[in-house]
Amino acid sequence: MIAAAAIGLLWWQLDASRAFWIVLAMLVATCPCALSLATPTALTAATGTLHKLGLLLTRGHVLEGLNQIDTVIFDKTGTLTEGRLALRAIRPLGALSSDDCLSLAAALENRSEHPIARAFGRAPVAAEEVTSSPGLGLEGLVGIQRLRIGQPAFVCELSGCPVPSMPDEAGQWLLLGDSQGALAWLVLDDRLRSDAPALLAACKARGWHTLLLSGDSSPMVASVAAELQIDEARGGLRPDDKLQVLQQLHQQGRKVLMLGDGVNDVPVLAAADISVAMGSATDLAKTSADAVLLSNRLDALVQAFSLARRTRRVIIENLLWAGLYNGLMLPFAALGWITPVWAAVGMSISSLTVVLNALRLTRMPRSADSAGAPETRLLPA
Repeated sequence: MIAAAAIGLLWWQLDASRAFWIVLAMLVATCPCALSLATPTALTAATGTLHKLGLLLTRGHVLEGLNQIDTVIFDKTGTLTEGRLALRAIRPLGALSSDDCLSLAAALENRSEHPIARAFGRAPVAAEEVTSSPGLGLEGLVGIQRLRIGQPAFVCELSGCPVPSMPDEAGQWLLLGDSQGALAWLVLDDRLRSDAPALLAACKARGWHTLLLSGDSSPMVASVAAELQIDEARGGLRPDDKLQVLQQLHQQGRKVLMLGDGVNDVPVLAAADISVAMGSATDLAKTSADAVLLSNRLDALVQAFSLARRTRRVIIENLLWAGLYNGLMLPFAALGWITPVWAAVGMSISSLTVVLNALRLTRMPRSADSAGAPETRLLPA
């Protein structure tokens, strides 16, 4: 605008009959249409591609933020593992039979949204006054009997009895107890997601630090971390423990991506720089996250990492092209070498070029195994 005014005054002195048309040509040639389209077209194309891959962005900073990540925090159950746990065995510790212990455990778990709850089936009795302690377990009444199920220390706190020794077998062990003491050990099996190794490999290739933070206190946490070569693993963590780890990472200047699915992940999902909730996550986890992995396919995240870099590159290309075009056209229009009609044609071509460049982001190659059904394997003992 300033240049057009200055050039207009100059031409008014030199040739008043051409001054208006030269100013008009300058304004049309330097119209910032392409500059204004450079970023939103790229972001829109990339967001649409991610949605086709099964990743729904709920906040606008995700694509840009992924380019700044240097640390990734993973939850275990339902995130790196499928979350379709199966109850493998029940080890009674008192007079109750295995079937009685299962009925009491199922009564509590039927009131929970955690993936673990699906392993217990339907209960023949109903529990009342059930409360959840994220990262610890459940407490409720079955008849007149107050029960707890979950972390051993949490369960034994109800009775004040010492924690019984955990069996040596591999698996995720839960303790069931009442106000009199421990009633039974219950062991669950889970399967590692087939695309989890590829996700960890992609994180390693980018030089990111990886952490596994889980509420599970069993040896299964270390087993998953060893299988996936995760840098650091911590088990038996409550939600505030996970949040404290995240705050320590932020104090170190790290940019953190969090991937989780449970209620106990909500504080970290809300506080992380970028957070992704699984499609099978609880509603609270989904609303706290910046993106939701609707497909539950971890390889969609691998492609999101690549797409974020491509999006940034396309935005820079668009901005450079639009700025270069406007900068080159300005002196030609000021000299009167470009008419308003040709300036309009050039401006339209510039805007179209930016849009076509952004549309390259809609061509996202699928991973080799994304078309097939996922293979699963049991976690190592």
